[in-house]
Amino acid sequence: MADGVVSFLIQNLSQLLVDEAKLLSGVEGKVKSLISELKFIDIFLKSSEGKRNNNIVKEVVNQIRDVAYEAEDVVDTYVANVSLHRSRSILGKMFHCVGQAMMLHDVDAEIENIKRSIAEIYSNRDKYGIGEVWWRDVEEEDVVGLVHESDTVIKKLLKSDSRLQIASIIGMGGLGKTTLARKIYNSKKVKEKYPFRAWGYVSNEYRAKELLLSLIRCLSTWKSNEESEEELKEHLRECLNGKKYLIVLDDIWKTEVWDDVKGAFPDDNNGSRILITSRIGEVAAYMGTMPPYFLPFLTEEQSWELFSKKVFRGEEDCPPDLKDLGMSIVESCSGLPLAIVVLAGHVSKKEKSLREWSRIKEHVNWLLVHDNNTMVVMDILKLSYDSLPQKLKSCFLYFAIYPEDYEIPARNLIQLWVAEGFIQIPETGTSDTLALEDIAEYYLEELVDRSLVQVASKRSGGGVKTCRIHDLLRDLCVSESKASKFIEIHRELDINKSNSRKMSFHHSTQFSSSPNKNNHFHTHSLFLFGEELTWDDESKGCKQFRKSFKLARVLHLNKVLLDLPPSGLKLMIHLRYLKIKTDSRSAENILDSISNLRNLETLHLSCDWVVSIPIKIWKLKRLRHFNLRIKEISQMSRVTNNERMSNLQTLCEVPLYSETISMLNNNGSFPNLKKLGLCFYPNFQQSSTGAANLSSLSMNHLSKLCTIKIRGDLFNPFSANGFKSTFFPSILEKITLVDFKELDFKALGKLRNLRILKLRRGSTGDGIHCVAGEFPALQMLQMKEVKVERWIQDEGAMPSLSRLIIKGGAVEDLPLHLQSLASIK
Repeated sequence: MADGVVSFLIQNLSQLLVDEAKLLSGVEGKVKSLISELKFIDIFLKSSEGKRNNNIVKEVVNQIRDVAYEAEDVVDTYVANVSLHRSRSILGKMFHCVGQAMMLHDVDAEIENIKRSIAEIYSNRDKYGIGEVWWRDVEEEDVVGLVHESDTVIKKLLKSDSRLQIASIIGMGGLGKTTLARKIYNSKKVKEKYPFRAWGYVSNEYRAKELLLSLIRCLSTWKSNEESEEELKEHLRECLNGKKYLIVLDDIWKTEVWDDVKGAFPDDNNGSRILITSRIGEVAAYMGTMPPYFLPFLTEEQSWELFSKKVFRGEEDCPPDLKDLGMSIVESCSGLPLAIVVLAGHVSKKEKSLREWSRIKEHVNWLLVHDNNTMVVMDILKLSYDSLPQKLKSCFLYFAIYPEDYEIPARNLIQLWVAEGFIQIPETGTSDTLALEDIAEYYLEELVDRSLVQVASKRSGGGVKTCRIHDLLRDLCVSESKASKFIEIHRELDINKSNSRKMSFHHSTQFSSSPNKNNHFHTHSLFLFGEELTWDDESKGCKQFRKSFKLARVLHLNKVLLDLPPSGLKLMIHLRYLKIKTDSRSAENILDSISNLRNLETLHLSCDWVVSIPIKIWKLKRLRHFNLRIKEISQMSRVTNNERMSNLQTLCEVPLYSETISMLNNNGSFPNLKKLGLCFYPNFQQSSTGAANLSSLSMNHLSKLCTIKIRGDLFNPFSANGFKSTFFPSILEKITLVDFKELDFKALGKLRNLRILKLRRGSTGDGIHCVAGEFPALQMLQMKEVKVERWIQDEGAMPSLSRLIIKGGAVEDLPLHLQSLASIK
């Protein structure tokens, strides 16, 4: 984790030199010198990766992390204090001038102390040296069953194809991949079909020569180990020439393994096979010639069968009075065979009584994570974490912030990663059009590919909509985060208990604050989950919050109703991500103070009252995502003609008033807008002026707009007379319409790139008549509570449709032509 801290700090300080040059006046030279020192430390960290099991190296890395955090706090505090000083009146500046001079002197001294610490750490690294420590090989323990799974994979292997084929078993650590491969390898059918078989264990610490030797020794009496890698490859090839063989390559972590050894496997068109196991989908995609088999978690019944077999060893049945308790113990393992086997081994040695099993149930997670006898579970799971590239480690550990079994919205997670600074655009070889969010989405897909994150639901257009993480992997995130002072998790909302960069509080109903000296200036991220809280200006929570988090970059106050005075959040100038709720009394105060947060990138604002959006909000030039969940917006000041929101990608729940229509029509306001939500409020009056403004609305110039959602029907761009080809850009791929009265499908059919159409609560008027050539790219059509009086579908209309979802409403006579489309699901 220290690697990521130092790399991010270097990038952050370098960016500060560009963005805040005026605020860093007086210490600019010191900051540049500090960056140079940190770059040497960064090189050391990268060279020490893979050797962190050595206790000396661990200690050096921990010291580096602490110094990096200290450096970050010193610079951020200086910037915040200078910003405050510059906002003062002339008289205020004169009054505080002595304090300002002392602060400059203090910062100078603190940076010098940090540089001395870095020099000392670096000299200690030479003094004590670094030894290489390799992970021990760990074989997953046997599990029961797998009959269906082994039959499925064996069927793939025995498929009649004379060419050499490569099959794969993919799944997270501890799921039983090796066990399944062993079951297949030793099955009677496979032995009869493949007389020549060899097993090679690869592992994360793979060495080509050792792998080749292990395969050769399965096939011959070869004993020498003096040959070169190329000679061993040639010998293995000679062993296999003309023979029908099955090779198992177990636990592959890198695609390079195949590049190294593939020349040793001849294809004699005799139906030979290679079976691989891996935690990483990319390996299967690179090596495999057959679709991979993704090994599922055990069902509740399978989990209980495995547990009871291991506990009672097949000698007796589980006593009826223990079964319910036993099943609840097994449930804690979430279908992971390795965890069940290890836990069953512990339970089997204990007294089989309600008292003892109740005690075990209360401490299941602790047993699996901390008990010396069961640490093998975490050792195996930690291999996946240790093998992650540095860019993914912070992203993975970040899952610790969420409560157990939490279904995580992927877009929200990606916005948080960006705000935290985990995502950096590579310096070379990257297109200028690649956004940070695109890179973050790739990171998430890579974590899924590595079997560390599970996809809970997918978007209609593909990609991850929500995700989750196995409880044991979450425990790994929590323990690793705590050890590195990265994130701390608490159930009670007492910030004085924490000493971490990021704090997440779960299930709290009260804000408690023990009398404590901690100011928590070092805490950069705060997350609150659980029951709703209200913090007004006089509340303990609000006072502590405003006092303690001046350097905060992320505030995810999902369940807190904030009621703040006009000064509100003004001093939190480092904020990049803000998610809050407010009420009518303080909404305008909060919005006014938010307008001063010049580093803000993501804003999620919820309010159950009527709110006016001030013009100052458009001064936030770094804003990337602006999501409103507001009962009604009485006024929304527009971006002036000379303003550009170049970074804004998401703008949701925007009311269509004359100001916003003018703003959307402005060719330069939102050049990179990708997602737009429009709404119409019941009290909106369509005066002749308003109607004229609405009819003039054109978004054709929004060349990157891919998704639009329209809620309400006071202006329907898709009525028979309302549609204009200039209303939407040609790139538009997804449209969602909610609460509409009448809809002309012909207008929608003219959009050549439309792939997804979602309709909810409305009517299609006289019905639907689609002719050939309409909706050429439409892949998904979803209708919920939509009335369709008649539906005529000519041949050649919607040729790409693959999903049709109809829920509720009334659809008369779904066309036979539509029913007969082979791709309909």
